[in-house]
Amino acid sequence: MKTNILFFLVFLPVIFFSQTTGPIIDSKLDPPTDEIINHIKKRSEIWIKGQWKVVNNSYKWVKGHWTDKRVGFHYVDGNWEKKSNGWVWKEGYWREVNVKKWLNMYS
Repeated sequence: MKTNILFFLVFLPVIFFSQTTGPIIDSKLDPPTDEIINHIKKRSEIWIKGQWKVVNNSYKWVKGHWTDKRVGFHYVDGNWEKKSNGWVWKEGYWREVNVKKWLNMYS
């Protein structure tokens, strides 16, 4: 019983908040040229830039969008990572931050 509780308290959040990586490709993919970049600030929402998403082991472009802020979390954008045999996309994710730091970031 204690083992099951330990699993849910320790390993499940790690799995839930870990980054997803995609297939390795020869060169980085460029975002579409019609991508909108929004610089307006909103009190209750943040702008997530357009990014690649891994769908069925291939890359699909997801346009930028507004989403609700998550108290105590900061969104880390996805990025291309160089591997020895090509490039792989690491998807964006929500990273937990100290609430005081969060208030400084978004006040």
